[in-house]
Amino acid sequence: MNNNILKASDNISNRPLVSVALPVYNGEKYLAEALDSILAQTFTNFEFIIIDDGSTDNSLFMLREYEQKDSRIRLISRKNKGFSNTVNEMIDLASGEWIARMDQDDIALPQRFEKQLQWLEQTGADICGSWVQFFGTSDKRILKHPCSDAAIKMNLLFGSPLAHPTVFMKTNLIKELRYDPNWDKAEDYDLWERADRAGWKMTNIPEVLLLYRQHDAQISTLTSSKQQELTQKIRYRRWAFIFESLNLNQSWTHEVLKLRENPANKSNMDEVDSAFQALLEHSKGESRATVLDHMTRLYFRAAPDCPDIALRWHKLNKNFGTKFELSTILKLWSLSILKVNPNGNAFSYFKKIYFRIKS
Repeated sequence: MNNNILKASDNISNRPLVSVALPVYNGEKYLAEALDSILAQTFTNFEFIIIDDGSTDNSLFMLREYEQKDSRIRLISRKNKGFSNTVNEMIDLASGEWIARMDQDDIALPQRFEKQLQWLEQTGADICGSWVQFFGTSDKRILKHPCSDAAIKMNLLFGSPLAHPTVFMKTNLIKELRYDPNWDKAEDYDLWERADRAGWKMTNIPEVLLLYRQHDAQISTLTSSKQQELTQKIRYRRWAFIFESLNLNQSWTHEVLKLRENPANKSNMDEVDSAFQALLEHSKGESRATVLDHMTRLYFRAAPDCPDIALRWHKLNKNFGTKFELSTILKLWSLSILKVNPNGNAFSYFKKIYFRIKS
Protein backbone atom coordinates (compact mmCIF):
# COMPACT_ATOMS: atom_id res chain seq x y z
CA MET A 1 0.00 0.00 0.00
CA ASN A 2 1.59 3.28 -1.06
CA ASN A 3 1.19 6.69 0.58
CA ASN A 4 -1.40 7.80 -1.98
CA ILE A 5 -3.64 4.88 -1.08
CA LEU A 6 -3.16 5.62 2.61
CA LYS A 7 -4.18 9.24 2.07
CA ALA A 8 -7.16 8.22 -0.04
CA SER A 9 -8.24 5.79 2.63
CA ASP A 10 -8.12 8.59 5.21
CA ASN A 11 -10.73 10.44 3.22
CA ILE A 12 -13.26 7.62 3.32
CA SER A 13 -15.59 8.55 6.16
CA ASN A 14 -18.45 6.09 5.68
CA ARG A 15 -16.50 2.96 6.47
CA PRO A 16 -13.19 2.74 8.33
CA LEU A 17 -10.45 0.56 6.88
CA VAL A 18 -9.40 -0.64 10.33
CA SER A 19 -11.36 -1.58 13.45
CA VAL A 20 -9.20 -1.39 16.58
CA ALA A 21 -10.27 -3.85 19.30
CA LEU A 22 -9.31 -2.93 22.87
CA PRO A 23 -10.79 -4.92 25.79
CA VAL A 24 -10.42 -3.17 29.15
CA TYR A 25 -10.62 -4.64 32.63
CA ASN A 26 -9.32 -2.65 35.61
CA GLY A 27 -6.68 -0.99 33.48
CA GLU A 28 -6.69 2.58 34.79
CA LYS A 29 -3.01 2.66 35.77
CA TYR A 30 -1.65 2.44 32.21
CA LEU A 31 -4.77 2.97 30.14
CA ALA A 32 -4.15 6.60 29.12
CA GLU A 33 -0.79 5.71 27.53
CA ALA A 34 -2.36 2.89 25.52
CA LEU A 35 -5.26 5.07 24.33
CA ASP A 36 -3.02 8.00 23.43
CA SER A 37 -0.72 5.74 21.40
CA ILE A 38 -3.65 4.58 19.25
CA LEU A 39 -5.18 8.02 18.81
CA ALA A 40 -1.77 9.37 17.73
CA GLN A 41 -1.34 6.90 14.84
CA THR A 42 -0.17 8.40 11.54
CA PHE A 43 -2.88 6.35 9.81
CA THR A 44 -6.20 7.76 10.96
CA ASN A 45 -9.02 5.98 9.11
CA PHE A 46 -10.05 3.62 11.91
CA GLU A 47 -12.82 3.04 14.40
CA PHE A 48 -11.74 2.43 17.98
CA ILE A 49 -13.98 -0.22 19.59
CA ILE A 50 -13.51 -0.41 23.36
CA ILE A 51 -15.43 -2.68 25.71
CA ASP A 52 -15.12 -2.12 29.42
CA ASP A 53 -15.48 -5.68 30.70
CA GLY A 54 -16.97 -4.90 34.10
CA SER A 55 -14.09 -2.88 35.55
CA THR A 56 -14.28 -1.98 39.23
CA ASP A 57 -11.65 0.79 39.13
CA ASN A 58 -11.77 4.16 37.33
CA SER A 59 -11.28 2.70 33.84
CA LEU A 60 -14.83 3.46 32.68
CA PHE A 61 -14.62 7.07 33.88
CA MET A 62 -11.39 7.56 31.92
CA LEU A 63 -12.85 5.91 28.82
CA ARG A 64 -15.90 8.16 28.86
CA GLU A 65 -13.63 11.20 28.96
CA TYR A 66 -11.75 9.95 25.91
CA GLU A 67 -15.03 9.12 24.15
CA GLN A 68 -16.05 12.78 24.43
CA LYS A 69 -12.78 13.89 22.83
CA ASP A 70 -12.58 11.57 19.79
CA SER A 71 -15.52 10.52 17.60
CA ARG A 72 -13.69 7.38 16.42
CA ILE A 73 -14.18 5.76 19.84
CA ARG A 74 -17.12 3.34 20.20
CA LEU A 75 -17.40 2.57 23.91
CA ILE A 76 -19.45 -0.21 25.47
CA SER A 77 -19.67 -1.03 29.18
CA ARG A 78 -21.25 -4.13 30.69
CA LYS A 79 -20.74 -6.91 33.22
CA ASN A 80 -17.63 -9.05 33.06
CA LYS A 81 -17.71 -11.80 30.43
CA GLY A 82 -14.03 -12.66 30.12
CA PHE A 83 -11.39 -11.92 27.51
CA SER A 84 -12.38 -14.16 24.59
CA ASN A 85 -16.07 -13.34 24.82
CA THR A 86 -15.22 -9.65 24.91
CA VAL A 87 -12.96 -9.78 21.85
CA ASN A 88 -15.55 -11.84 19.97
CA GLU A 89 -18.13 -9.16 20.73
CA MET A 90 -15.82 -6.53 19.25
CA ILE A 91 -15.26 -8.71 16.20
CA ASP A 92 -19.03 -8.82 15.67
CA LEU A 93 -19.15 -5.01 15.89
CA ALA A 94 -16.22 -4.40 13.55
CA SER A 95 -16.97 -2.76 10.21
CA GLY A 96 -13.40 -2.32 8.97
CA GLU A 97 -11.61 -4.55 6.49
CA TRP A 98 -8.97 -5.26 9.14
CA ILE A 99 -9.14 -5.76 12.90
CA ALA A 100 -6.17 -4.44 14.88
CA ARG A 101 -5.65 -5.78 18.40
CA MET A 102 -4.40 -3.65 21.27
CA ASP A 103 -3.95 -4.25 25.00
CA GLN A 104 -4.68 -1.81 27.79
CA ASP A 105 -1.14 -1.60 29.16
CA ASP A 106 1.00 -1.48 26.01
CA ILE A 107 2.13 1.37 23.75
CA ALA A 108 1.80 1.29 19.97
CA LEU A 109 4.47 3.24 18.12
CA PRO A 110 3.04 6.05 15.94
CA GLN A 111 3.56 4.37 12.55
CA ARG A 112 2.36 0.92 13.62
CA PHE A 113 -0.90 0.95 11.60
CA GLU A 114 0.64 2.58 8.55
CA LYS A 115 3.53 0.14 8.38
CA GLN A 116 1.37 -2.93 9.00
CA LEU A 117 -1.06 -1.98 6.24
CA GLN A 118 1.82 -1.45 3.85
CA TRP A 119 3.33 -4.83 4.83
CA LEU A 120 -0.02 -6.61 4.39
CA GLU A 121 -0.35 -5.10 0.92
CA GLN A 122 3.20 -6.20 0.09
CA THR A 123 2.90 -9.78 1.40
CA GLY A 124 -0.77 -10.59 0.74
CA ALA A 125 -1.01 -12.05 4.25
CA ASP A 126 -4.22 -12.55 6.25
CA ILE A 127 -2.65 -11.75 9.61
CA CYS A 128 0.32 -9.57 10.49
CA GLY A 129 2.19 -9.03 13.74
CA SER A 130 5.45 -7.30 14.58
CA TRP A 131 8.39 -7.49 16.93
CA VAL A 132 7.93 -5.99 20.39
CA GLN A 133 10.27 -4.47 22.97
CA PHE A 134 9.75 -5.12 26.66
CA PHE A 135 9.60 -2.19 29.05
CA GLY A 136 8.47 -1.46 32.59
CA THR A 137 11.26 -3.46 34.23
CA SER A 138 15.02 -3.81 33.74
CA ASP A 139 14.28 -6.28 30.94
CA LYS A 140 14.51 -4.29 27.68
CA ARG A 141 14.80 -7.24 25.30
CA ILE A 142 13.35 -7.18 21.81
CA LEU A 143 11.16 -10.19 21.11
CA LYS A 144 11.85 -11.19 17.51
CA HIS A 145 9.24 -13.59 16.19
CA PRO A 146 9.86 -15.26 12.79
CA CYS A 147 8.61 -13.35 9.77
CA SER A 148 7.88 -15.79 6.93
CA ASP A 149 4.68 -17.82 6.73
CA ALA A 150 6.59 -21.13 6.78
CA ALA A 151 8.70 -20.17 9.81
CA ILE A 152 5.70 -18.86 11.75
CA LYS A 153 3.84 -22.11 11.17
CA MET A 154 6.88 -24.13 12.21
CA ASN A 155 7.12 -21.99 15.36
CA LEU A 156 3.57 -23.07 16.24
CA LEU A 157 5.11 -26.36 17.39
CA PHE A 158 6.75 -24.55 20.28
CA GLY A 159 4.51 -21.63 21.24
CA SER A 160 2.72 -18.55 19.96
CA PRO A 161 4.57 -17.03 16.97
CA LEU A 162 2.69 -13.72 17.04
CA ALA A 163 2.64 -11.04 19.75
CA HIS A 164 -1.10 -10.80 20.37
CA PRO A 165 -1.43 -7.01 20.86
CA THR A 166 0.42 -6.36 17.58
CA VAL A 167 -1.78 -8.31 15.19
CA PHE A 168 -3.83 -7.11 12.23
CA MET A 169 -6.36 -9.74 11.11
CA LYS A 170 -8.62 -9.86 8.06
CA THR A 171 -12.07 -9.17 9.46
CA ASN A 172 -14.08 -11.57 7.31
CA LEU A 173 -11.79 -14.46 8.29
CA ILE A 174 -11.76 -13.81 12.03
CA LYS A 175 -15.54 -13.40 12.04
CA GLU A 176 -15.69 -17.03 10.87
CA LEU A 177 -12.98 -18.46 13.12
CA ARG A 178 -13.39 -16.38 16.31
CA TYR A 179 -11.74 -16.87 19.70
CA ASP A 180 -12.60 -19.94 21.76
CA PRO A 181 -13.39 -19.10 25.44
CA ASN A 182 -12.42 -22.66 26.39
CA TRP A 183 -8.81 -21.64 25.77
CA ASP A 184 -8.81 -18.35 27.72
CA LYS A 185 -5.28 -17.56 28.94
CA ALA A 186 -3.90 -19.24 25.78
CA GLU A 187 -6.64 -18.06 23.42
CA ASP A 188 -4.24 -16.44 20.95
CA TYR A 189 -2.04 -19.54 20.56
CA ASP A 190 -5.16 -21.66 20.03
CA LEU A 191 -6.44 -19.20 17.41
CA TRP A 192 -3.19 -19.07 15.43
CA GLU A 193 -3.00 -22.88 15.38
CA ARG A 194 -6.57 -23.13 14.08
CA ALA A 195 -5.91 -20.28 11.62
CA ASP A 196 -3.13 -22.29 9.99
CA ARG A 197 -5.49 -25.23 9.50
CA ALA A 198 -8.00 -22.79 7.99
CA GLY A 199 -5.40 -21.68 5.44
CA TRP A 200 -4.48 -18.25 6.73
CA LYS A 201 -1.24 -16.74 5.44
CA MET A 202 0.79 -15.30 8.33
CA THR A 203 3.58 -12.76 8.64
CA ASN A 204 5.48 -10.57 11.10
CA ILE A 205 7.18 -7.27 10.34
CA PRO A 206 10.86 -7.51 11.38
CA GLU A 207 10.61 -4.25 13.28
CA VAL A 208 9.49 -3.13 16.75
CA LEU A 209 6.06 -1.50 16.43
CA LEU A 210 4.82 -1.98 19.99
CA LEU A 211 6.25 -1.56 23.48
CA TYR A 212 5.13 -4.49 25.63
CA ARG A 213 4.82 -3.56 29.27
CA GLN A 214 5.83 -6.04 31.97
CA HIS A 215 4.29 -5.71 35.42
CA ASP A 216 2.98 -7.89 38.25
CA ALA A 217 -0.69 -7.21 37.53
CA GLN A 218 -0.63 -8.82 34.10
CA ILE A 219 -3.18 -11.56 33.56
CA SER A 220 -0.48 -13.85 32.17
CA THR A 221 1.51 -13.47 35.42
CA LEU A 222 -1.43 -14.11 37.72
CA THR A 223 -2.58 -17.18 35.81
CA SER A 224 0.73 -18.57 34.58
CA SER A 225 0.04 -22.12 35.79
CA LYS A 226 -3.24 -22.39 33.86
CA GLN A 227 -1.65 -20.71 30.86
CA GLN A 228 1.22 -23.21 30.82
CA GLU A 229 -1.21 -26.13 31.08
CA LEU A 230 -3.29 -24.93 28.12
CA THR A 231 -0.21 -24.03 26.10
CA GLN A 232 1.16 -27.55 26.53
CA LYS A 233 -2.14 -29.04 25.33
CA ILE A 234 -1.99 -26.91 22.19
CA ARG A 235 1.60 -28.02 21.61
CA TYR A 236 0.54 -31.67 21.76
CA ARG A 237 -2.25 -30.91 19.29
CA ARG A 238 0.13 -29.15 16.94
CA TRP A 239 2.85 -31.80 17.06
CA ALA A 240 0.29 -34.54 16.39
CA PHE A 241 -1.08 -32.60 13.42
CA ILE A 242 2.31 -31.89 11.85
CA PHE A 243 3.74 -35.37 12.41
CA GLU A 244 0.61 -36.97 10.97
CA SER A 245 0.79 -34.71 7.91
CA LEU A 246 4.48 -35.62 7.41
CA ASN A 247 3.83 -39.33 8.14
CA LEU A 248 6.32 -39.32 11.02
CA ASN A 249 6.46 -41.42 14.19
CA GLN A 250 3.93 -39.97 16.65
CA SER A 251 5.73 -41.43 19.68
CA TRP A 252 8.59 -39.01 19.07
CA THR A 253 6.34 -36.03 19.79
CA HIS A 254 5.62 -37.20 23.33
CA GLU A 255 9.32 -37.55 24.10
CA VAL A 256 10.00 -34.00 22.89
CA LEU A 257 7.12 -32.44 24.80
CA LYS A 258 8.00 -34.22 28.04
CA LEU A 259 10.95 -31.83 28.18
CA ARG A 260 8.47 -28.99 28.63
CA GLU A 261 6.63 -30.50 31.57
CA ASN A 262 7.00 -29.43 35.17
CA PRO A 263 8.33 -31.37 36.94
CA ALA A 264 10.46 -32.44 34.02
CA ASN A 265 10.24 -36.07 32.94
CA LYS A 266 13.27 -37.85 31.54
CA SER A 267 12.89 -38.26 27.79
CA ASN A 268 14.18 -40.86 25.38
CA MET A 269 16.78 -38.64 23.73
CA ASP A 270 17.22 -40.98 20.75
CA GLU A 271 13.59 -40.29 19.86
CA VAL A 272 14.01 -36.57 20.58
CA ASP A 273 16.99 -36.51 18.20
CA SER A 274 14.96 -38.34 15.56
CA ALA A 275 12.07 -35.90 15.89
CA PHE A 276 14.29 -32.87 15.40
CA GLN A 277 16.23 -34.46 12.57
CA ALA A 278 12.94 -35.07 10.74
CA LEU A 279 11.78 -31.48 11.30
CA LEU A 280 15.11 -30.10 10.12
CA GLU A 281 15.00 -32.27 6.99
CA HIS A 282 11.53 -30.90 6.19
CA SER A 283 12.47 -27.25 6.65
CA LYS A 284 14.85 -24.67 5.22
CA GLY A 285 15.86 -21.05 5.59
CA GLU A 286 14.12 -19.15 8.39
CA SER A 287 11.92 -22.15 9.10
CA ARG A 288 14.96 -24.36 9.78
CA ALA A 289 16.57 -21.63 11.88
CA THR A 290 13.39 -21.55 13.98
CA VAL A 291 13.60 -25.30 14.61
CA LEU A 292 17.28 -25.07 15.55
CA ASP A 293 16.59 -22.24 17.98
CA HIS A 294 13.84 -24.09 19.83
CA MET A 295 15.75 -27.37 19.67
CA THR A 296 18.66 -25.67 21.45
CA ARG A 297 16.38 -24.34 24.20
CA LEU A 298 14.90 -27.79 24.79
CA TYR A 299 18.32 -29.43 24.83
CA PHE A 300 19.32 -27.03 27.60
CA ARG A 301 16.37 -28.40 29.58
CA ALA A 302 17.38 -31.99 28.82
CA ALA A 303 21.03 -31.47 29.80
CA PRO A 304 20.85 -32.52 33.51
CA ASP A 305 19.59 -36.01 32.59
CA CYS A 306 21.71 -36.54 29.49
CA PRO A 307 25.52 -36.80 29.87
CA ASP A 308 26.11 -36.71 26.10
CA ILE A 309 23.71 -33.82 25.37
CA ALA A 310 26.45 -31.59 23.93
CA LEU A 311 27.47 -34.30 21.45
CA ARG A 312 23.84 -34.89 20.39
CA TRP A 313 23.24 -31.19 19.83
CA HIS A 314 26.53 -30.77 17.98
CA LYS A 315 25.71 -33.61 15.58
CA LEU A 316 22.38 -32.05 14.56
CA ASN A 317 23.79 -28.55 14.38
CA LYS A 318 26.70 -29.76 12.27
CA ASN A 319 24.33 -31.32 9.73
CA PHE A 320 21.71 -28.56 9.64
CA GLY A 321 23.14 -25.45 11.29
CA THR A 322 25.13 -22.64 9.74
CA LYS A 323 28.19 -22.45 11.96
CA PHE A 324 30.16 -24.16 14.72
CA GLU A 325 29.00 -22.83 18.10
CA LEU A 326 31.52 -23.68 20.79
CA SER A 327 29.77 -21.46 23.36
CA THR A 328 26.54 -23.47 23.09
CA ILE A 329 28.44 -26.75 23.42
CA LEU A 330 30.17 -25.49 26.56
CA LYS A 331 26.87 -24.32 28.07
CA LEU A 332 25.24 -27.67 27.41
CA TRP A 333 28.22 -29.50 28.88
CA SER A 334 28.18 -27.25 31.97
CA LEU A 335 24.47 -27.81 32.63
CA SER A 336 24.93 -31.55 32.21
CA ILE A 337 27.89 -31.71 34.62
CA LEU A 338 26.21 -29.50 37.22
CA LYS A 339 22.82 -31.21 36.78
CA VAL A 340 20.95 -27.91 37.02
CA ASN A 341 17.19 -28.53 37.37
CA PRO A 342 15.51 -26.77 34.40
CA ASN A 343 12.47 -25.94 36.55
CA GLY A 344 14.45 -24.66 39.51
CA ASN A 345 15.59 -21.24 40.62
CA ALA A 346 19.21 -21.99 39.83
CA PHE A 347 18.41 -22.61 36.16
CA SER A 348 16.34 -19.41 35.96
CA TYR A 349 19.19 -17.41 37.47
CA PHE A 350 21.80 -19.16 35.32
CA LYS A 351 19.68 -18.52 32.21
CA LYS A 352 19.13 -14.85 32.98
CA ILE A 353 22.70 -14.01 33.93
CA TYR A 354 24.76 -16.32 31.72
CA PHE A 355 22.82 -17.99 28.96
CA ARG A 356 20.59 -15.08 27.90
CA ILE A 357 18.08 -17.51 26.45
CA LYS A 358 14.35 -17.98 26.82
CA SER A 359 13.24 -21.52 27.61
